[in-house]
Amino acid sequence: MRSLLDNFGRISLRTRFWRLAELPWRWQYQWRLERTPHSPRRKGPALDFGDALTPGKAGGVISGGRVKLLHFADEFSATADFNILYLVSSAPPRFALELVNWAQKRGVKIVWNQNGVAYPAWLGRRIEEINGPMRELRARADHIFYQSAFCRDCADHFLGEVQIPSEIAFNCVDTKRFHPVDAAQTGECRILTAGSHHESYRVFSVLETVAELKRRRFPVLLHLAGRLLWKGAKADVARKIRELGIKEQVRPIPPYRQSEAPAIYQAANILIHPKYKDPCPTVPIEAMACGVPVIGSASGGMPELVSNGAGELLDVPESWERNFWPEPTAMADAVERIMGQWSDYRAAARANAESRFSKETWLAQHRRVFEKLAPA
Repeated sequence: MRSLLDNFGRISLRTRFWRLAELPWRWQYQWRLERTPHSPRRKGPALDFGDALTPGKAGGVISGGRVKLLHFADEFSATADFNILYLVSSAPPRFALELVNWAQKRGVKIVWNQNGVAYPAWLGRRIEEINGPMRELRARADHIFYQSAFCRDCADHFLGEVQIPSEIAFNCVDTKRFHPVDAAQTGECRILTAGSHHESYRVFSVLETVAELKRRRFPVLLHLAGRLLWKGAKADVARKIRELGIKEQVRPIPPYRQSEAPAIYQAANILIHPKYKDPCPTVPIEAMACGVPVIGSASGGMPELVSNGAGELLDVPESWERNFWPEPTAMADAVERIMGQWSDYRAAARANAESRFSKETWLAQHRRVFEKLAPA
């Protein structure tokens, strides 16, 4: 309980209220944990992802930042006598610290998958609401997988350095499911922007790029895919499209299932992903696997991902206090350059994904660590 109160003075009043309000459930969970027998006798790795003993997680429903855990399904089955607890920083289970304390007392090893951290441009003065719990959980790990070198560096900067065995493990893609197809030629450049759009600039900057291409009489169609998550987003986007006069150049695609994702990428010529300081986004990796070159900002983990001629990253200022994104004119220039050599960029994007982000490589990297932590 001491750890819960350590950062209490650095979080908002609303968050303080909810943390106090959940104390009875936290105590009840801790009480139940202490009365749950557990003796990991199995030889070799046996995993749990915080589902088996976490309130509201019965059945192992996986979503959001934990979707990558689906890759483990055929390799490492979760069992009642698990000896490795694998947690993802962007989607920890409820009452994760109590679970980690309980598990470590019983000899379970903790593997921590570190994505990004909270920083002022995102959460202002509220960064400790996320970084405080994350700092303590990361410090308890037996091994850390950083999703990029950027993830490692910003974790060291905002959470503090730790002396824990670690390595870089980029997010991966199933290159058998995500692959290029020969799409019908339509005579226009089909641009895709996809994912969960939490900030308006991610969408508006792409709309402005489409308007700039239209002004240049460059044939273009935007596939606007994914969730619009800021308040009033649908109305804002509709208004922006009207103001720019590009209704005929925009085709909305509603939120989609993972099973529908390959076809969405395969229908595109270029992905534009302008998010600032994205730690290790899966969307560009999936796009490249489908032979779709990427345009984005040279910030965050993107320079580590989009390499070897797989797209173009555009310079933006460096800041933790503000978000920056490429100018629409610069992104329009990049679209024209890529389309002028599209076959080369397409082949490079696919080769980059196959050689660096395959599911098989990711699983082998994890297996090596798991077998060291829990030998047969």
